[in-house]
This record gives sequence, structure tokens and C-alpha cells, in this order.
Amino acid sequence: MTAPAITKTCPTCGAPITREDLSLCSYCGSPVQLGGVKRTAEGEESPHKARLGRMSEKDDWASAIAWEPLPASRYPGARVIALPLLAGSLSALLITLLFRYEVGLVVGSIVLITLFGLHLKQDPKAPRNPDAPLLKRASIVLDRRSETELDGAIGHTNYYFTLEFADGASGEFRFPGRGAAYELMVNGGTGVAYTRGADLLAFKKIRV
Repeated sequence: MTAPAITKTCPTCGAPITREDLSLCSYCGSPVQLGGVKRTAEGEESPHKARLGRMSEKDDWASAIAWEPLPASRYPGARVIALPLLAGSLSALLITLLFRYEVGLVVGSIVLITLFGLHLKQDPKAPRNPDAPLLKRASIVLDRRSETELDGAIGHTNYYFTLEFADGASGEFRFPGRGAAYELMVNGGTGVAYTRGADLLAFKKIRV
């Protein structure tokens, strides 16, 4: 009897399937083939399975699963900077209007428009699977890399995290940079990963 062909892409979201022993897509959670125990490429059960399985026993688990992240369609770094400045500029503009200072009105308008544009700035790369379901899963960071691109005179950094989940599935997920003040996940770090397709929307750290 001829062995059935291994699915190379997920039939639901089209994401690449890089391991032949998985029954669920790493990106959308849909079934891709019938399978039993998920195993590593070396043929052994993942050493992280038992550790990730204990995450649901932690006090932070319930609140992390109930939490909803922001959509991935906006560039988070620009929004974090722009919102407080936008509020301050709007207040300054209203004061300028009340006192009828023409120069101040022009300057205030330019600042306001610029900051509003930053607030609405889109992620330099559109989500790869925008219609995929939001998944919240116990995970561990296996690897991290980054790519920096120029958008005019402004550079944007995208990070790519390789995550493994409690069921043994793994994949690489994109995470837009959020500025120097944001503490990125490190290799070996555990927590709840919020993914939509190939995009990592957020990661709440939970030590296990």
C-alpha cells in the first residue's frame, strides 16, 4: 500500500507545515492530518511538554487566557509614543484657538496632524494571515531573530520568535518591535502566546 502524501501547507490558512508528525497547524490550530503523540524531529517526545502542561496550574493562567490583545494591524511602537503627545497637542491647539494666536494655530495644527498620522501608522508589513483565529496557548521561546527595514528615514525592526506549544507544535511568528522600553522575550522564556496566523500579537510571561 502506498503511504499517504504528507500535507506541506495547512488546508485552512495556507501556512507551511514544516514537521510531518503534527496533527494541528501551528498557525491556526486546524487539523492537517491524523496523528498520535506529537514528537520532535529526533523521534522523541518534546522535553518541554510536561513543563508547558503545568502552566495551567499557575495563578496567572486564568487572567492571561481571559485577556484580549490589540489587533496586529497597527504598528504598536508609533501608537505608544503618539497617544500621550496627541492628547497634549490637542489641548494646546484648543487653547490657541481660544486666544486667536495665528502662528500658534498653524504650528499646533501641523504638530497635531503629524502625531495623528503616527497614531494611525500601519505595521510596515501587513498581517500574513489576518483572518486566522486568535489562539492563546502555553508556549516556550526556542529562538529569536530580527530584521530591520527602512521606511523613508525611519527604521522598523521586526522580531521573529520560534515558539513551541504544549501539544508539540512549533512555528516562527512575527512580532513588530515596540521600542527600547519594551522587554522582549528571551530564549527559554515561557508564557501565554497570543497568535493570529503567523503573527505574534502579545506574550504574557508565566514562569513554570
